[in-house]
Amino acid sequence: MPDDDLSASYPERFTVLDARASRGGAKGESGPRPAEISRSGEDCAPARTRGRWCPFVFVEGSGGGDVKATTLLERQHRDLEQLCEAVEWGSASIRASLLPQLAGDLAAHIAVEEQLLYPAARDALHDEDVIDGVAGGSALHARAIRALDRALDAALDGEEFTSAIEELRATVAKHAAQEEERIFRRLEGTLEPAAMRELGASMMSLYDTKVEAGYAADAHGRGR
Repeated sequence: MPDDDLSASYPERFTVLDARASRGGAKGESGPRPAEISRSGEDCAPARTRGRWCPFVFVEGSGGGDVKATTLLERQHRDLEQLCEAVEWGSASIRASLLPQLAGDLAAHIAVEEQLLYPAARDALHDEDVIDGVAGGSALHARAIRALDRALDAALDGEEFTSAIEELRATVAKHAAQEEERIFRRLEGTLEPAAMRELGASMMSLYDTKVEAGYAADAHGRGR
């Protein structure tokens, strides 16, 4: 179960799920797929496990195929920003509850952008500003992973942890602002709506897979 102070502080963002009811089966079966219901009554995708912070990735209906790519990524940006804030200002127990999710969600978001967004942007938008924006995005991704790894290695109630999360929050905010301005608006003006929705569906699928896999520190260059 989530910490009482966490759900009280962020009631609209945290969903406490009845795992057995959500599965629709016996204990031990696979988790709910593909959508869960948040307090707002909207479908929450991709699926989440019991006591998990409900992300800001809301879609109409139970699937994610109608969400355009840039909308999906913007919502992931907002979710990461709020997760960073909750971890930064939370107690040690809140930090322990949310840090694994922050790590997994960040890694999944980075994978989506590196594997799908940036190739699509390079193919559709042929100018130096976009190339610079992609390079800058990759650099900020690397900086965010370094800050995350610092936090994972630090004591939850220590100054090093707070410093690392502050750096991570600032990096995520800078990344989101730059990317949304330099890449998203341009991509929306170039790709057809159907292509944007198709890209969004691919992003949803990859993101869900990566979230389920969790954060593997050595897969992101930790310790190198």
